[in-house]
Amino acid sequence: MRLTRRGWTVVVVALSGTLMAAWFGARSLNAVVFPCLVALVAAVVQVRRTGTPTVDRTLPPNGFPGETGEITLRFDVDTPFTATVRDALPPGLAGETGTETTVGRAPVSYEVTYRHRGPHTVGPTSFVAHDVLGLASRRFSARETDDLLVYPRVYDLSNRAKRDLLALHDTAESDDRDEFDRLREYVRGDSLRDVHWKTSAKRGDLVVKEFTAENRSRTVVLSLSADEGRADEMAEAGATLTLTFLRAGVPVTLVTPTGTLSVAPGDRERALDHLARVGHGTATPEDEPLVAVRATRQGTVVRLGGRELSFDDLVATERAGMNDVTGSGRRRDARSTDDSDEDRQEVAV
Repeated sequence: MRLTRRGWTVVVVALSGTLMAAWFGARSLNAVVFPCLVALVAAVVQVRRTGTPTVDRTLPPNGFPGETGEITLRFDVDTPFTATVRDALPPGLAGETGTETTVGRAPVSYEVTYRHRGPHTVGPTSFVAHDVLGLASRRFSARETDDLLVYPRVYDLSNRAKRDLLALHDTAESDDRDEFDRLREYVRGDSLRDVHWKTSAKRGDLVVKEFTAENRSRTVVLSLSADEGRADEMAEAGATLTLTFLRAGVPVTLVTPTGTLSVAPGDRERALDHLARVGHGTATPEDEPLVAVRATRQGTVVRLGGRELSFDDLVATERAGMNDVTGSGRRRDARSTDDSDEDRQEVAV
């Protein structure tokens, strides 16, 4: 605990009153010194009685760099007190958290902007409590922290790159498919490439072709590696390619320096969660991957079968970051629409 500038001013006034009393009598002491002493004692007692509250922090959904969410703090304390409240934010998040409020009466909210990929710890919350006159203050912190995850940026591939990726998958699986078996009703997750459009037009509903050995959902093995300091570039390329396959109904097995993860078309959040945490290193897949990514200081290279291409060459001219993964309705700076009518946030690169 310490006195504020205002508190030290009161101390100076009290000392001046004491000097005045020595020259002009005790009445000056009663008129000036006693009220100052009463105010200082009351301030010290009030500040000392403040207890450390329990903090309940409500976080916005995980998101992409550039998005903005709202964090809300709720306090549980025996006796409300006035204080300046500030949440500690890591470098990967940006926001103005300092606010003066009566702790214990109403929640406190502030906006935070996602800056960098990865898990980020929000908190602890610090308090600077002071009395109603602002004469004394005390600093202390609550222990509670929470983690907020920022996904890697996801870019929109050019139409040609999308066709090349899916054609590579079709070629790889063609030897594993036997002859045509029957037609059946379309179910969610089926690839649109199996739709029998002529029959669908006649029936008015989507109908897909099924083969005796149905392997349309054969998993694509995607290997990701990165030199030190290039994990973000690796994760961005991996997320872009993974979501491209998943949106086409193709399952993906991600092989990264962190481990292996298999995801189906409905598992986009699981894939992004994994890629948000992955670090640099070399992936070691058991089988030859269909697609391999390597991020180096010279750039990010994608190997498609026997070809090696720069990731920048696969990305559409106007880049856009995915933001519809959770459907959370988070605030965004700009929006655009891709071929799948999915909402995206424009990212300056």
